[in-house]
Amino acid sequence: MRSFPVFLRVDGRPPLVVGGGELAGIKTRLLLKRAAVVEVSAATLDDELARLEAAGQVRQVEPEPGIDQVRGRPLVISATEDDAEDARVSAIARALGVPVNVPDRPELCTFALAAIVDRDEVTVAIGTEGLAPVLAQRLRATMERELHPRLGNLARLAGTFRDRVAAELPEGAARRTLWDRIFGGAAGQAALDGDEAEAERLFGAEIDAAVAGEQESKEQESKRLGRVLMVGAGPGDPDLLTLKAVRALKAADVILYDGLVGEGVLEHARREAVLIPVAKSKGAHSVAQADINGLMVEHARQGHTVVRLKGGDPFVFGRGGEELEALREAGISVEVVSGITAAVAASASVQIPLTHRDHSHSVTFLSGHAAKGVGPDFEGIDLASLAGGENTLVLYMGVSVCGEVAAKLIDAGWSPDTPVLAVENASRTNERRVASRLSTVAATPERLKLKSPAVLFFGEVAGLEAEGLVDRVLDEPGLGAMLQDGLKHIMLRRVANG
Repeated sequence: MRSFPVFLRVDGRPPLVVGGGELAGIKTRLLLKRAAVVEVSAATLDDELARLEAAGQVRQVEPEPGIDQVRGRPLVISATEDDAEDARVSAIARALGVPVNVPDRPELCTFALAAIVDRDEVTVAIGTEGLAPVLAQRLRATMERELHPRLGNLARLAGTFRDRVAAELPEGAARRTLWDRIFGGAAGQAALDGDEAEAERLFGAEIDAAVAGEQESKEQESKRLGRVLMVGAGPGDPDLLTLKAVRALKAADVILYDGLVGEGVLEHARREAVLIPVAKSKGAHSVAQADINGLMVEHARQGHTVVRLKGGDPFVFGRGGEELEALREAGISVEVVSGITAAVAASASVQIPLTHRDHSHSVTFLSGHAAKGVGPDFEGIDLASLAGGENTLVLYMGVSVCGEVAAKLIDAGWSPDTPVLAVENASRTNERRVASRLSTVAATPERLKLKSPAVLFFGEVAGLEAEGLVDRVLDEPGLGAMLQDGLKHIMLRRVANG
């Protein structure tokens, strides 16, 4: 998004529309939704503008406005349909720092007119950077159907109680809880139903109850603990967040987030939430796990709602189990919100199943880095039993060790020609797929040119036809079998060298 949405006050000096024809009339009508008067700079006015002038809503001023006529305006719209005049007016406005719009001339604009859903005190503006105005109109039509026609009444009534709420309740959670209860309960419904007297009574009762509850809460504050929501952020695409994860982000006072959390995910957080990055990467842990545990406990003990936002799913190679134990030991209430793990997201993106009746009857997840940080840990995994060809192995965090893992699989009896599919940045806009064979990955893993984060699929399903573009790094068919003995020697040397 190149522009920032804002709302401008137009109750001071009137906005200026330059031009007296049909297009100028359309823009004037739009401004009159909020401005009491619009000044129109034109030699003559068309019939509609003339009627608005007669009604006192339009004030005609001299054509070809100069610096004095533009300076101090809340905004200017130049709709003369004369390219040279529109460019001149735009140049003056931009030089003075006055917001200016020229219809269908984005290069001359410093703001764009939005599609507006008008509910009196409540206004929804929809913009598409000028790229798809018809789409904006369709979205407006949808929202017109969804938003209650008396929504402005509810906002206006809330405004009459705002000073009282500010005086009697502290800023933060107490106020948010009160307004959520009002807008979502009987008080808000009474306002929408048009029963203003009942709405006022219920507003007052809700505020009285909130104030009483806050006083009681202060008395027990030293005993009060917050809670931690351990939330899976998924593989990166914010559209893959669960509804429960979005609700958790909107409820959070403090969010501790990993480095792999996708761009756009944190936009669901409240503006008041404290965001704390706790990114970790191989060989360069910026925040130690013990410190992360301590931060969660510290903020929860202050009575806050804490979201521990983790890439993928908290319980799939996310150290969620360790964090859960630390919170339980501290007596902190914990809720776990599942996320879509990278293997599932990558499988869906390339449209290759993890299991398939004809190709794979099981799936095994393997981490490329053991708890002690010494590479993959195969303890407890019978690789030889998985070598029958009807199993899928998914390697997480395996970019730097995929060659070692591939060689280990061959040594355990997997066919060197077993298909391998690597997916970088699954679900993100920069996703990349690489298809190869086990022998190639074992002998020359650098040829795949993989970068973290990536997951690798080993097994027959990895050889199925993938959706979308796939880079292929392959040796000649059968070459893998010829390299098998050599790869065994490589593994023996690695073991001998530690």
